Amino acid sequence: MARFSATSTPLISRLQTRTGKKKFGPGPGSIVDIAGRKLKLSPVVDTLFLWMTERHAIHQRRLAGQPWPWTDDPIFRQHAFTNVFRVYDRVTQFIICNVIGKGDQDLHETCFRVILFRCFNRISTWELLLDHFGELTWRDFDLAAYEAVLYEEYRQNNKLYGASYILPAPELGGTSLEGTKANYANHLRLLKVMMESDLPGQLGQLSELSDAWERISLYPSMGEFLSFQLLLDLNMIPSLSYPEDWAVCGPGATSCLTKIFGSEVNGVYGEALAWLHDSQDLHFARLGISHERRPRIGSTHELSLVDFEHSLCECDVYSRKAHPDIKGRRLHIAGKRNFSANRPPPPSAVLPIGWLPADAAIRARAHAKRAALPPVDPLDPDPSWILSHIVKQAPSSNGKILYLVRYEGYGPEDDLWLSEADLKDAPELLTQWQDFLERINESITACRVG
Repeated sequence: MARFSATSTPLISRLQTRTGKKKFGPGPGSIVDIAGRKLKLSPVVDTLFLWMTERHAIHQRRLAGQPWPWTDDPIFRQHAFTNVFRVYDRVTQFIICNVIGKGDQDLHETCFRVILFRCFNRISTWELLLDHFGELTWRDFDLAAYEAVLYEEYRQNNKLYGASYILPAPELGGTSLEGTKANYANHLRLLKVMMESDLPGQLGQLSELSDAWERISLYPSMGEFLSFQLLLDLNMIPSLSYPEDWAVCGPGATSCLTKIFGSEVNGVYGEALAWLHDSQDLHFARLGISHERRPRIGSTHELSLVDFEHSLCECDVYSRKAHPDIKGRRLHIAGKRNFSANRPPPPSAVLPIGWLPADAAIRARAHAKRAALPPVDPLDPDPSWILSHIVKQAPSSNGKILYLVRYEGYGPEDDLWLSEADLKDAPELLTQWQDFLERINESITACRVG
């Protein structure tokens, strides 16, 4: 059993001293080429990989039942940090076990429950609704009844929302029983709009995380990062399970990337995130972190892009203490609580169905369409490819609408922007897309006038 002293130097300092000079691979002071830019690595690049290693080790020690303290690092002892793997965080574990795992497993019903929970992101609010309505289902959803329950709770306690990942309340005409604008009423209407426009059905037809994110981003008040966070929760539903090979960099991640690469990384955050992900083996090896000590889920040693984005956000906070002279993009971080050994309950490590090695076939479903590229006759002077779906639309320079389209058997890297005239041979594709947008707009209008 590991023993930890009462006083010690920060983990980063101790491990840097132990590992000494780097043996191979880019480290602090190295110049790397990312998206055509020459960027100099700071010491925070080491801190990131050391932070991930120690934070996951703390989780494993707690799972094993070891007593406090679980680390020598004074920063970890003083401040609470989320896990390397978002799936192990306390609220996410609740979603897996109690929101997704309990109730009707129909895709529409599981999506309804996940969106409802994340609208408020508070376990006590979920339990309040359960106490009043029993099973929470879309088929029995009564907007007025839900509003009445939440109004009374808000009036008495003013505690409906959790502390993180709060979805902004859209302007959908939601008011309290007193007639004033109410966030909870607008959130319930956002949920209603998503369900009435058949967002779950749309998600069930897609195979890429980025495509699903584009669909969620179409809804009012759903910004880039919070759409991504909601998607990660929905992605734990077994019938979805998109591969986590894509990520949106939130404010914390971009701040930490600035600390690692300098201000010149601005505008190429996604490429910098991918560089860290693709070079992770070199960094763990360079720092003397063995495969046995590397953070992992099951038997895999490779962290996903999602894991890196999540860890960068927390490492940004850690680096404020470990590297106070290295500045990022965030000057102030509100709400970061101090850690208390007596405060958190024992952790759990339940994985969503489909995430275990034995369920690999479920996760492989998302890439089944890309197993082989569509055959093309090499003698055909005008070969054609089959369109799969429209990813998104945007106005062109001449004011007309362009559509980003996906081809059957190909991934996002091969998407093309086409005009409406270019889609004349696939009118049903354009009709399906426009019908979906119209359903969203009709539901929004009904909420605002109703």
